Amino acid sequence: MMMVTMVTTQLLNVQEVFRRLDPKVCAELLAPEVPKLGQDILDESFPSWLAQFPKTIFDGLPTETVKWIRLKNLRFLRGLTIGMQDNIDSLLSVKNCVINQMMQDRSLLGILFKKCGQAELDFLTNSGLWFGFLLGLIQMVVALFWDNPWSLSIGGCIVGLATNWLALKWIFEPVNPTKFGPFVLQGMFLKRQKEVAAEFSTFFAKNVLNSKELWNSILTDLETQPAFHKLFTAHLLKFV
Repeated sequence: MMMVTMVTTQLLNVQEVFRRLDPKVCAELLAPEVPKLGQDILDESFPSWLAQFPKTIFDGLPTETVKWIRLKNLRFLRGLTIGMQDNIDSLLSVKNCVINQMMQDRSLLGILFKKCGQAELDFLTNSGLWFGFLLGLIQMVVALFWDNPWSLSIGGCIVGLATNWLALKWIFEPVNPTKFGPFVLQGMFLKRQKEVAAEFSTFFAKNVLNSKELWNSILTDLETQPAFHKLFTAHLLKFV
């Protein structure tokens, strides 16, 4: 939830994103699908002979009438798109959309962390060998001069903690580039900020915030469903 809040408050402006949609282009893309959708609904709801009746009538209409109906269809879709842009905050909850998907498929979060932090995960694995080896040498020297049954247990605990502490410090600190003599130091993960941001955004765009999942959230989220139903009904009645 904290990750979603950070994204929606600091990185993503939903209003601004939806304003980039061109209502005219959206209408032209959706227009051919409306008759198909309407026919699918009729086929599911009525007997076959009755479901084909509206299509038969439409096919027999004069060309000018068909063009007029298609023009009205385009206007309806443009108006609906503009209406959604004006009310997107009440029609879409990005937080609910993301959380619901993460709860349905728990592996998504793991895949995200692995994609964004694979280099750091590899470093943690490999650094444990080298840090552990160097600190283990110190522990060996201590064991030679301090004959105590607890030396290995206490030393092993210290080595384990120190190894993880050093690796995490190396990954996340310093946050900002810091000059240290001729060197510029910065946490490994933060050095890869551009690469991580690209992986993060690509993952969300393809798996979480794609058009299918956004529409599914708008239509099924109990918080947003009533607002969309109200908006859609108002535009549909005007169209009819």
